[in-house]
Amino acid sequence: MISQGIKSACPYCGVGCGVVTKQSEIIGDVSHPTNRGALCVKGSSLAASMSQPNRLLYPQIKGEVVEWNQATSQIAETISRVIAESGPEAIGMYLSGQLLTEDYYVANKLMKGFIGSSHVDTNSRLCMASAVAAHNRAFGEDIVATNYSDLDNTDLIVLVGSNLAWTHPIVFKRIQQAKKQNPLLKIVVIDPRKTVTAEQADLHLALANDSDIDIYNGLIRYLIENNAVDRDFIAQVTEGFDALQQEVMKDKYSLLEVSKSSGIAIEQLATFYQWMKEAPRAVTVFCQGVNQASCGTDKANSIINSHLVSGKMAKQGCGPFSITGQPNAMGGREVGGLANQLAVHRGFDDDSISQVKAFWQAPNIATKAGHKAVDLFKSVENGDIRVLWIMATNPVISMPDNEQVRRALEKCEYVIVSDITPESDTAAYADCLLPAAAWGEKSGMVTNSERMMSRQRAFTAMPGEVKADWQMICDVAKKLGFSKAFDYQSEADIFREHAALSGINNSTDLLFDISCLALLSDDDYQTWQPQQWPLSSTGNRVFEQHNNLPLFSTPTRKAQLVVTPSQTENTSSNVMLAQDASQSIFWLNTGRQRDQWHTMTRTGHVPVLAQSEVEPSLYIHPTSAKHVGLVDGGFVCIESLENYQDLNKHLARVVFDSTLSQQQVFMSMHWAGKYGAKSAINQSVIVACDPISGQPSFKSAQVKLTPISMEFHGLSLGDIPTQLDYEYTSFQTYQNEHYQHKGIWRYAGMACFDKTALLRSLSVSKQQYLLVEQKWGFALVQLAKVINPDAKLNTTAIHLFSDQPINVDITTLVNSVNQPFVMTDVLEALGCQHSKQTLVCSCFQITDLMIEQAIVTNNITLLSDLTKQLKCGTNCGTCLPQVERHFFESQQLIPTVQL
Repeated sequence: MISQGIKSACPYCGVGCGVVTKQSEIIGDVSHPTNRGALCVKGSSLAASMSQPNRLLYPQIKGEVVEWNQATSQIAETISRVIAESGPEAIGMYLSGQLLTEDYYVANKLMKGFIGSSHVDTNSRLCMASAVAAHNRAFGEDIVATNYSDLDNTDLIVLVGSNLAWTHPIVFKRIQQAKKQNPLLKIVVIDPRKTVTAEQADLHLALANDSDIDIYNGLIRYLIENNAVDRDFIAQVTEGFDALQQEVMKDKYSLLEVSKSSGIAIEQLATFYQWMKEAPRAVTVFCQGVNQASCGTDKANSIINSHLVSGKMAKQGCGPFSITGQPNAMGGREVGGLANQLAVHRGFDDDSISQVKAFWQAPNIATKAGHKAVDLFKSVENGDIRVLWIMATNPVISMPDNEQVRRALEKCEYVIVSDITPESDTAAYADCLLPAAAWGEKSGMVTNSERMMSRQRAFTAMPGEVKADWQMICDVAKKLGFSKAFDYQSEADIFREHAALSGINNSTDLLFDISCLALLSDDDYQTWQPQQWPLSSTGNRVFEQHNNLPLFSTPTRKAQLVVTPSQTENTSSNVMLAQDASQSIFWLNTGRQRDQWHTMTRTGHVPVLAQSEVEPSLYIHPTSAKHVGLVDGGFVCIESLENYQDLNKHLARVVFDSTLSQQQVFMSMHWAGKYGAKSAINQSVIVACDPISGQPSFKSAQVKLTPISMEFHGLSLGDIPTQLDYEYTSFQTYQNEHYQHKGIWRYAGMACFDKTALLRSLSVSKQQYLLVEQKWGFALVQLAKVINPDAKLNTTAIHLFSDQPINVDITTLVNSVNQPFVMTDVLEALGCQHSKQTLVCSCFQITDLMIEQAIVTNNITLLSDLTKQLKCGTNCGTCLPQVERHFFESQQLIPTVQL
């Protein structure tokens, strides 16, 4: 039962959209300043996502259901014993940006203040740690220097390493609206792929791998040479310009040399540099393409440098904007959830340790930084960390070289996993599995990318014996003997303490200080309206002004210009370019798809979200594919060149994509669990971390591609046959009015297909079926019982088998499920099909065929009439380029994409 009219926060990306419950729906909150009622397709599908197929409801030890008291007692006893034997640093925690601020706070407090171990890190290390390190180096504090409102009031928006239209759709919609209001606004996208975002840009710079620093050092050189640096701003509020200037004036940063190293045409580079020079205001939005690199911190600092030297900083419409990937990644950074932080933007200096210890009255305060994510799991594997508690994340899939993570968890003496499902890839390794409250069941605070603190409010009851994460942590803390310090009665108690702790910053130059909320009443907490910090009566812009100049959080109150040397001499992309193409070696770029979330535990079971990419797919330029011997729709074996184990070979479906360069391939990082764990691409990601941030590089692996021939291909609506050996399997959730079964399995095998043995096994199992022979192969239609063939069939499953890839329009097949004559016609036509419908608009489930049919049937000649009729492109707007392309192709015109 969903309580009505409850305002909460979307649990997906770092945009931080507000939502409100309405009957059986969850809709956008028109009063929330972030999204103003708009939601992307994932947000619009939140109600459906709450129907978790297999919910974890009770604590389990070694797979057996137990009482909470037994579970928490065993955890506490194990932690106490291991500390006595090996010291507190034998205990580790791995947290998540899915946790609420209050959950994060008590976890960090228990580990660093009372257990005495700083080996607590978070999956935010995988996405935003380099931005954090860059902020600290430049500003003296982890400060995002801009607000969403800056996107509404600027002259130039540069998107670097971000497919914003897909990953943060509501922010991109805001940019689209700004473009409509100000047609002179220019948009530049710096990305190796021509993404949907890049299609809508005024200028797309398709850069070579890890050449970002060259581009930005070249930009600074260009600004210096053209007298476009703000020398007064540099002199008054920055330090380090002389050293930076010495670096960027080297020959390799000339326009010609940067063009060579980046692979970008010199005319395009000059255009970008000229626009940056001429724009009175500019915002640079950067995300994983910058952060997820072995030089990610330097990349981010090179972007920040360009804003500092041009004076486009600390004023409306200006600044670098690191946009976060998870709903509360910022909140985790605020409480100190990273291993190299202590708490509230404090590190492990003597003053910070002393002040935090005194505030917490901590008996065992940690005194040095702990292991970051990659090193954390290495320490688990080598036995230094003997107890590991994992909360709200799935590192078995999301970490690089995830086979190493599997080995670590197999060897770990005691693994605790808090999650909402027992089916996550990580849950399989748990000695103790704890049922955590899901979104919609728990309450707390989250902080989005622009430092906006919003309330997540519960609107449905917790099922079974589920608990909020902070409650289970406190239960364990009390059994460890820390009852007084963890005797919280509510989330509001925890938030007040967190706010009060931030008060230790009010005598420093640090900006994170929300101590004015330490006396927040329970009623005020419950009725909290979104607010940004700094919580100042003079506005929410960071960096306090003195004599109209910003003050930063450094000891001198000046921003630091950081020298960022070029990385292109040693990048994998240049190594690949120099190699003989016959070796079939490519640069692997990984990232997100529009409709899925992380490792699919939250979205994989939602049918509407499972249609844009139905199986694990490797995208490759057609010319490159043909050179290697790959065919569109066939299979490819992806083999890591750094990790030579057979476990690091996996299969994916080949998809031709002419928007990629001929040296790179792309694959989404979501595939996990039954949906396609054998195709989890992070198996092939090298363990190469930024030396400053510890963030792994997910976009620079070298892989070898080999075509794979399959002896048989199968597709099943319903359960997958267990009588066959498969090298490849994937699962797609699917449901409509005609088909209420479990979903669609796609599979293939290298062993010769024994049709006779399959039919015999089905007969032995006394399953009834219809055998439909066709030229392309055959179909088995499983029946619950044999009935009159003129009547509707009681179909329980359909299995299609062929020696060629099966290309079928699922909607047409599903609609024929219980109609024997229609189904026969569909199956007969299957071998003649050469194409299938492609989903264009996820929000309204509009395919390319539906667009074409609407245009022809209704004689549509205006794009506005098409979008009005079908609604495609009218919600989040991410599909607009595709809608326009299909429309103009139907009109035989050349499309001109306009925002």
